[in-house]
Amino acid sequence: MKRSLPLWNSFFALTLLLACSSPKSLITKHTEQFYTIDASLGKDSLMQAFLSPYKKGVDTIMQGVLAYSDVPLTKAQPECTMGNLIADAQLVSARKIDSNVTISVVNYGGVRINFIAAGAITRGLVYEVMPFENKIAIVSLSGLQIQTMCDQIAIRKGWPIAGLSFQIKDKKAINIKVNGHAINESIVYKIAINDYVARGGDNFEFMQKATKRFTDILIREAIINYLVAINQQHKVYHTELENRISYAE
Repeated sequence: MKRSLPLWNSFFALTLLLACSSPKSLITKHTEQFYTIDASLGKDSLMQAFLSPYKKGVDTIMQGVLAYSDVPLTKAQPECTMGNLIADAQLVSARKIDSNVTISVVNYGGVRINFIAAGAITRGLVYEVMPFENKIAIVSLSGLQIQTMCDQIAIRKGWPIAGLSFQIKDKKAINIKVNGHAINESIVYKIAINDYVARGGDNFEFMQKATKRFTDILIREAIINYLVAINQQHKVYHTELENRISYAE
């Protein structure tokens, strides 16, 4: 997953450094790109006073409730409720750009927290789930390439998906279906996936030569918009495990 931290993360990192309690301040190591700052970095009361109103503003935004869930959201394999939320949100967002997108895939390692309790889902929680600046890419894959992709996911014990289902047997994907229909090797399918994997990341090199379209939609914003839309309809978010990925008996 591309490790590009958003502005709000940088702000909090700076605030944390300024809030340390010891009076000493010491840079212990310097390389071309990074400083390693030791935990004894002292307070700067003037800087704290300067940052305080901005921090309060950010805190208010991050504590804002997007929607309410009637089930806990958990990260697990081969399928999970948190993964279903992300995959569904990504699919809805991608379809607004290209209505022919039928599949959504989320790399498991990109989901950064393991549990959200039932109840309020805040903007800050979504940032914790998806803290990086990855954007949605739309990739065209043949049925044969879909098989390759699903086999890769099977080796990894399952990733969040939507519009797609299959079973894992002997680390291979079997019974692959797109919206309930068996894949056809002669059909080209459009999938929504993050730009990192679309460029071949996570050992998905076969995607490097695929036709793709990169969007400006952050996956994090797709989740936020998806939840806000549910809340605006005065609905509670609900998801269940649907055997999108399961182990063959």
